[in-house]
Amino acid sequence: MGIRRFSQIGICLLAVLLSARLSLAQEKKNVRMVFVSLAWNSEIPFRVALARGFFKQQGLSVEPILIRGGPAAIAALVSGEVDFAAIGGAQAVFRSRARGLDISIVGCTSSTTNYILLGNKQTRTVEDLRGKMIGVTGAGTYSEFAMKAFLKKHNINPDKDVTLRAIGGTVLRAAAIEKGIIAAAPFSPEDGVRLIKAGYSVISNLSESLGIPQNIIVTRNEVLEKFPEMSKRVLKAYIQGMQLAKFNKRAAIKAGYESGLSGETDIVNAAYDLYAPGLTADLSIVTGGLQQMLDEDIRAGLVDKNFTLDRVVNDRILKIAQQELRAEGRLK
Repeated sequence: MGIRRFSQIGICLLAVLLSARLSLAQEKKNVRMVFVSLAWNSEIPFRVALARGFFKQQGLSVEPILIRGGPAAIAALVSGEVDFAAIGGAQAVFRSRARGLDISIVGCTSSTTNYILLGNKQTRTVEDLRGKMIGVTGAGTYSEFAMKAFLKKHNINPDKDVTLRAIGGTVLRAAAIEKGIIAAAPFSPEDGVRLIKAGYSVISNLSESLGIPQNIIVTRNEVLEKFPEMSKRVLKAYIQGMQLAKFNKRAAIKAGYESGLSGETDIVNAAYDLYAPGLTADLSIVTGGLQQMLDEDIRAGLVDKNFTLDRVVNDRILKIAQQELRAEGRLK
């Protein structure tokens, strides 16, 4: 009886060990991550992690892929072509999740809006915007949401006191201001610094007034469930990149150039000073800002009124990654 019981225990232990080894063997080491922009403010944490070998230290090989537009990036993620997506704004995620797509926000790389609002020579203050036309990238985009939130904060009704017009990308918005088609438009820090040098008026730095995360990391819940160790390692490497990107300007910019980012040195340096304060230190979810965005989507009828933030945020593995980095002395 004792021998049989001992054998059963031995078999159980062997099964546990084999299961653990099988689980580790199944963990992915090659990761594909999609990005929607090559702007420094959105790319620098990842590029720092890449250049400094933080992903390699976690036993991972990460392939960055550029796809323009949040919806296209979400489509690539849902199809299984990529494992993670770094996108601007959470609207595409809310609406995709509301339609039943099994994706979640797993981290925020920014805690605020990385836009500078620029105007023509006749539009230099927030009050000057009244009765004017303001350009945004497109209807339902993050830039439109950010402008509406900014205007409301300054007691300007975005539906009555101004006209928001979908113009398109940076070049088109800048040209529209130059030609007098629009009076103002929001731009990324780099583009903003470049246009300021060209004579455009600075109306406001939106990052100083809007605590709404512009850049987030998204994945499928299937990835978190099937590859928890890989997911944790990706987030740990990313957080290490965040730490250096936020707290060491010189090293961060150097790493950015080394890993493929480009731009004029003076513009890159000036832009860094605008967006770096808004970088999160550890990818923590900015729930207040995300809730603002969700509330707006619910008011607009784009998401069901019963939709809640916890249905689209999954930070369980992020918290484990943060805890491990703290224990290792790698997280400030």
